[in-house]
Amino acid sequence: MKTEQGNSFLWMKMNNQSKVLKLLHRERLISRIEISRKSGIQKQTVTNIIGDLLHQGLVVEEETLSLGGAGRRPTQLRLNRERLVSIGVEVTKSHVAGVLMDYNRMLLHQEKLSLSLTPVRDTSSVQAQDAAEELLNMLIQIIEMLIAKVPEASIFAGIGVGVQGIVNSHEGIVIHSPYLGWFQVHIRSLLEGRFSIPVFIDNNVRAFAIGEVWSRPEEDLGHALCVYLDEGVGSAMVINHEIYSGYQYQAGEIGHVKIELNGELCYCGQRGCLEPYVSVQNLGKRMGLDGGFGEIVTLLEKQDIRAVKELQEVGDRLGFVLGNTINLMNPQAVILGGELITAVSWFASSMNIAMEQTIRLSNRNTAIIYSDFHQNNGSIGAASLVFHQGLLNTISGKEGSGS
Repeated sequence: MKTEQGNSFLWMKMNNQSKVLKLLHRERLISRIEISRKSGIQKQTVTNIIGDLLHQGLVVEEETLSLGGAGRRPTQLRLNRERLVSIGVEVTKSHVAGVLMDYNRMLLHQEKLSLSLTPVRDTSSVQAQDAAEELLNMLIQIIEMLIAKVPEASIFAGIGVGVQGIVNSHEGIVIHSPYLGWFQVHIRSLLEGRFSIPVFIDNNVRAFAIGEVWSRPEEDLGHALCVYLDEGVGSAMVINHEIYSGYQYQAGEIGHVKIELNGELCYCGQRGCLEPYVSVQNLGKRMGLDGGFGEIVTLLEKQDIRAVKELQEVGDRLGFVLGNTINLMNPQAVILGGELITAVSWFASSMNIAMEQTIRLSNRNTAIIYSDFHQNNGSIGAASLVFHQGLLNTISGKEGSGS
C-alpha cells in the first residue's frame, strides 16, 4: 500500500509538472498566478514546480513593466528555448540526415550522408546483415558529428530518430523496414547504451507530423492530417492531440490509397496506388529523367509543357485523395511537407479544384498548410520528438524514454 501511495504521489507530481510545461510551451510569457489559474494547480504547488524548473535551467524569469508603465507586473516566466537543444536524425533509403536544433526550431548544425538502398528480400544473408550493420554505423556517425557541435552552455535534451518503415515507438523498435534492412532492431536501446542519453524513435512521417503540430501550439491542432510528399508518400493522423498509429503501427498509408484499379505498379506490389504518381522519385522515372527532382523544377521554371502537365496531374490525383481523406477524417487542417512542396505553385490550383469537387460542403473550411521546411522535415520532426515526448509528455502515466 505504501508503494502504491508513493507511485500515486510521484505520478501526480509529474503530471502537474507536465501541465505547467505545456502551458509554458503555448505561452511565450506567463506568470505563476496565470499558470495556477489556467492549469487548476494550487499556487504553492506551482511555486514548487517552477522552483525545480528554474534550478534545472529549463525556465527563466523576466521582469516586465505593467501596461500603464508604472510599477511591475508579476514576474513572467518562459521556457529557456535558446539553451534547450536536441538532435534529430532521419533514416531513409536515400540518406541519413541529421540536425542539431534548439527549442525555437533554429537549426544550429546539419549533417547528411547519402546512400542508395534496395529492398532486402533475404534478411538472413550475410550481405543483408552487413548492410544493416553499416547503416547503423552511419546513424551513429551522424549522431557523433552532431553531438560534437552541441554548445557547452546548452541543455541537451536527447536524440530523436525518424525511420522509414514500421516502428514501435513505445518500445523503440524498428519492426519492419525492407529498404533499410532493419527487422526487429532495438534502435533505442542500442543508441541509449552507446550515448547514455534519452532516445526517442518513430516512423519518419509521424515524426514529421509531431514536429509540425508541436511547432504550432497557438493553433491548437487537435485534429490534423499531415502528408509527407517526398521520395515516398505517407501521412500521419493527429486525433484528439495524439498521433494515431493504428493496430500494428501502420496507420496513415495514404500513398497506397488506390486511384486506378489497374494502374502503375507500386513498390508494394499492388497497382494503382497514389505513390507511383506523385512521389518525387517516381515523377523523375515517369519523365525519363535521372537528375533528381531539381531537374523537374528547372523544367517547370522554363515552362516545359510536359513538366507542367505532369504537375497538374499530380494536383488532380493528390486533391482527389486528400478530399476523400478529409471527408473520412474531418480534420482542422491538412499539413503538406516534403520535397514536392518546392513545386507547389505548379500543382496547387489543380489540387484545390479536385478537392473542391470531392469534399463535402461541411468540410470545406479545412485549412491547408504548407510546411516551412522542404528538405529536412523528417530530421526536424525527429528533433521535435525529443521535446514533445521527452519534455512535454514525460508524464502521461508512462515511464521510460520514448514512451
